Amino acid sequence: MAVAKFNAEAMEQCRSTVSAQAGQFGAVGDGFSGHYADPDIFGKLANSGGLSSAAAELDGKAGAEFAAAESLLGKVERALDAVQAAVVDTEDANAASFRAV
Repeated sequence: MAVAKFNAEAMEQCRSTVSAQAGQFGAVGDGFSGHYADPDIFGKLANSGGLSSAAAELDGKAGAEFAAAESLLGKVERALDAVQAAVVDTEDANAASFRAV
């Protein structure tokens, strides 16, 4: 039977890094929400409205992608936290089993 080895410090560092990155993606994404360009900023071009619409669509999609990245990294953080908790619980149970003998 192989002995499982866990580096708790490395797991915690990974979890905290992922948590920090999730917040940063969320903060960047917050800057994209609801910014719609007025067609007049592109001058009197015939396609000013289309350009403005494309810029607004890009804004919306970029915001959605950053929100998705924040959500995914949040899930990774929670999964790492669950793994850490399971390892601690298993180690505690194993230590208790030796005391019971």
